[in-house]
Amino acid sequence: MPLNQVFPPHMRPENPVTERILKDPNVVWDVADDALVIAMKSQLLVSGPVRNEVKELDEALSEVADLVGTLASLPRGERQNGEEYDDPWRPRVAPEQFDLVDEVEVWRLKPEANTNSIEEARRLRALAQRKTGQTCSHCKTQPPAVSPNHVAILSPTVDGCPASPPHPACPPTHEFIEPAFNRDVNVVVLDSGFIRTNGAAAELNPRVRSVPGMWLDATNNTWRVDPPDAIAPPYGPYTDAHGALDEITGHGTFIAGLIARICPQATITVVGLRDQEVVLKPLDPAEQTFLFSTEAAIAYSMLLYCKAEVIQCGFAFPTLDDYPSIPFTNVMKVLTDDAAPRRGVAVVAPAGNEDSRRRYWPAALPDVIGVAATNHRGKHRARFSNWGKWCDCCARGEDVFSTFTDWTGPIEGDPPDKDEVFTGWATWDGTSFAAPQVSAAIAERVAQPGGLTPEQAWSSLRGAPEKYITDYSLSGLPGVELPYLGRPWW
Repeated sequence: MPLNQVFPPHMRPENPVTERILKDPNVVWDVADDALVIAMKSQLLVSGPVRNEVKELDEALSEVADLVGTLASLPRGERQNGEEYDDPWRPRVAPEQFDLVDEVEVWRLKPEANTNSIEEARRLRALAQRKTGQTCSHCKTQPPAVSPNHVAILSPTVDGCPASPPHPACPPTHEFIEPAFNRDVNVVVLDSGFIRTNGAAAELNPRVRSVPGMWLDATNNTWRVDPPDAIAPPYGPYTDAHGALDEITGHGTFIAGLIARICPQATITVVGLRDQEVVLKPLDPAEQTFLFSTEAAIAYSMLLYCKAEVIQCGFAFPTLDDYPSIPFTNVMKVLTDDAAPRRGVAVVAPAGNEDSRRRYWPAALPDVIGVAATNHRGKHRARFSNWGKWCDCCARGEDVFSTFTDWTGPIEGDPPDKDEVFTGWATWDGTSFAAPQVSAAIAERVAQPGGLTPEQAWSSLRGAPEKYITDYSLSGLPGVELPYLGRPWW
């Protein structure tokens, strides 16, 4: 199937975040059915066992690309100040567990090959299927031999991220975040990062550990440290040429507030994944922002923080021709292994905001809890939410209230001459904000007396007679029905 870079009229992106990413010379994209698939132009992810088995694949791949390393074997880079970054809280995974992620190889296309990752992924995996005898029905349920390294935006829509711009909200009339107690359940949030504030939402600061994620630099064959999500120099604010704040800033801070609200016992670690640079101000190409991550980088962070009880992944993306993600499939094998550092860790991810039945990853993986969104009353699917039998549950994703940052000025997605005033609180739409309510509800049950594992907590939550998550909204509604599995709304 040739690369398709022509948008049908109903899918033409208008959001500046999406437009900038598609113009980035480091990415390539393809439109098929109702999905916009974006990938790193020069990076391929390859199943090592299949490559070793199929000589023809190995030879064809070596003609156009060079092996960079495996997902787990690449060394970590350095901080910008020259000091190696290492978080002692991260678990040391047993060597035998790394075998599963060492099967995930990273290859970099040779410049002289004059091709791109999407075209080569299709060509090479077709070659592997012919030699191994795989059928189309089989290969759609198993990861392919080769795939591009997909770009993952924070629960994207064709028009950008998330389902709407954030909107300013008044501070709550009562305590939104209780002081932490016990702190005996670990929730890791893989998102844009965390912004500390001295404003009205400062009560969240002591509840959160903020650490940088890693991005894959295939040019230098290393994992490098991400910059932080920021609203102040030297990194922020991340604004466009008109001074509008991009729609990703504050995303992780908003999610951390939701988890802290629902589960006071949680120790929250926010891993900032804003790694790929895109020119933000056309008049000054030296100024760049960090808008998106990749599936390899997010899966790597899941591996590093696999000792948590709950991993809240804020990303959702479609894959090329709807194949399962190679790195996520292998990392989930590590997390569900009997010898895993945290047996039964709950991984939760949003379904995405495309209003589509197409599978989005990692939510569509069988061992990942995929969360769709309801409207603000919890009675119907939110207009933007993806849905399907691959989704496991839903929670409120419309007009969600939580912590934000302090900002006065325009927001991307709103008219450029419209100034907004945020004082640490916001409302926001998206499946990104439904998923952390499920993560927090699981964590809250793990923290209760009785010693439930995360897996058991999820099972009990689905079977609970009340089926509600405690939620705070400006409308004063009591909560959102969680499983919503018995009604045919998808």
